[in-house]
Amino acid sequence: MAGYYDPLYTSPYEEYVARLRDKGIVSYITDYMSYRRMVMGEERVVALYTTPTCTACMVYKPIFYSVAEEFARKGGEPRFIEVDAYMVPEAAFEVGVMATPTTVFFVRGRRVDAIVGVIDDEELKRMVSELLHKKN
Repeated sequence: MAGYYDPLYTSPYEEYVARLRDKGIVSYITDYMSYRRMVMGEERVVALYTTPTCTACMVYKPIFYSVAEEFARKGGEPRFIEVDAYMVPEAAFEVGVMATPTTVFFVRGRRVDAIVGVIDDEELKRMVSELLHKKN
């Protein structure tokens, strides 16, 4: 879908999400090795766990992606990823994800915070800013 927009089959939000994935602002994770590399290899990670049929995920993704874009403009930290919990259930299981969407915050591979459900952009920005100041 990257770079492809057909108004009959693609929503503007899907095009926005695809564009930010193409730019590398948010990495879309569909295999466990990529997930481990990303979570363990980055200093700070904000991971959004979604499933393809989750309506709340469809509402939350544009918020998550816009916050990721804003932090990328400020210098690129933390790393934002979207984990397809349907394709990589072991990643979701590993950190205790029981429902989607769930946003998990990592510092050096260790889970330090999480929120289940949809939150607004201001709350997500606040939580990401707190993550940037965590030392563990």
